[in-house]
Amino acid sequence: MFDSAEEKAAKKQTREEEQVRLAAEQKVQKQAAAEEAARRAWLTGPVGRATTAKEAGAEFFEVQLDVGAHAGNASWGEATGQRSSMSSADTLGEIERAGWRLEHASHVFVMTGESSTERVFLSGQNTAVTGAMVGVYLFRNDRSVSPLAEDGSPAVT
Repeated sequence: MFDSAEEKAAKKQTREEEQVRLAAEQKVQKQAAAEEAARRAWLTGPVGRATTAKEAGAEFFEVQLDVGAHAGNASWGEATGQRSSMSSADTLGEIERAGWRLEHASHVFVMTGESSTERVFLSGQNTAVTGAMVGVYLFRNDRSVSPLAEDGSPAVT
């Protein structure tokens, strides 16, 4: 019922050690969860999908990447727009490093919305569109190159 000072100190030490052990376990679990999330994100990305298709022996791999966008707005008699672009060159290079060779590339504009307004002092309307420029890339399996590991190095087969 009543513990001596030494027994109290030993129990306190045991509790502290247990807390440290639990904290270390939680840290390991969080790190494992973060690594698994990163792995899943890589596998669902274009390079991960290309590597998976390469490992499966697919002859062709197709990927669609956003390469630009246009945001248009029409109001108060005016139509305005803002264009942005992004490069897919790094991603395409990584896909080729994974064992694919680019066979064909094309680009399409995908309209995602539009707005219109009556013209001021003129008849008719001003219309502005919003959308994305998408690159469609078709690759052929280059059998002379082995697939990539998740860290970007050649996989050991």
